Amino acid sequence: MLLEVPDEAGLRDYLAAEPFNKLGVWERVTTFPFRIAPLPYQALPQPGTPIATRRTHTVIIAHDGKDPGAPERRLAVREAHLARVRPMAADGTLAVGGAILDATGQRMVGSVAVIARDTDDAARAWMAEDPYVTGKVWQDIALHGTRFAPLPWRPLPGAA
Repeated sequence: MLLEVPDEAGLRDYLAAEPFNKLGVWERVTTFPFRIAPLPYQALPQPGTPIATRRTHTVIIAHDGKDPGAPERRLAVREAHLARVRPMAADGTLAVGGAILDATGQRMVGSVAVIARDTDDAARAWMAEDPYVTGKVWQDIALHGTRFAPLPWRPLPGAA
């Protein structure tokens, strides 16, 4: 889930009111400062669009190495990575992506990418050619299968 909240207090307020969090549906919640890459993304499914009955996408959460050379490796291949994913955003392969930021919000320390791949194997094949993989930027990678559901947005009770 991507949330736009003004600060840590806003995040805490949201999570305190989020029904899945309150009712224990979510086993754990991990949050990261995040910046969406400015790419030509396709529109997400809107209400009225048929709901997929199976996995449609994979969420990739990739943390960079923590060694002293990690920031330089990222910067060395960043333009090649963006050149690769820009057309994928335009054609819908990359639904959304961007950088995980450090606690100060200043330094990129990882990435989140939501890609139209319906299996872990297909997601791994997609990642295998990415400069952040071949350039050894991403060191700790988790894949999470999901399906996009075009649900109407409704604010939580008490939210603006």
